[in-house]
Amino acid sequence: MDQLLAALADPERLRLYARIVLDDLPPREADSPAARKHLGRLLAGGLVERLPDGSLRADPAVFRRGPGPADTHPTVPRRLTGFFAHGRLTAIPVRPVVRHELLVHLTDTLFDADRAYSEREVNDAFRTVHDDTAALRRHCVTDGLLERASDGSSYRRVHARA
Repeated sequence: MDQLLAALADPERLRLYARIVLDDLPPREADSPAARKHLGRLLAGGLVERLPDGSLRADPAVFRRGPGPADTHPTVPRRLTGFFAHGRLTAIPVRPVVRHELLVHLTDTLFDADRAYSEREVNDAFRTVHDDTAALRRHCVTDGLLERASDGSSYRRVHARA
């Protein structure tokens, strides 16, 4: 519930949410840079969903749900639980130390150490937790957690260093 309230704490985001609830947000305006800035937070928090036709719908049921198994995962380190909602990563941490901890967790849980993965397989694995697969893949390679073949054809999880 704290995450929902935090998502609505910004006055501009709250106004955007109210317009979506009232169905008073034209599609053209929803794609503006100002709206997109706040819309990502509303989508990630589960307050708003994008329908197949591209329209937006507010889900009032989100306020009736308490934290449950969909919000927590026993293997997510306690320090990282604030970055997850409904089993999905809501934001990639900006602080390098925290981001690295998150990436270690993701590579350990999503990839086997003794297997090569195509770029598509890496993207599919990351997509289970976050839509920005390119950023996650790039950060993992930069942090030395995934190793990319020189021809770009495959990725491998790097064994943990002591």
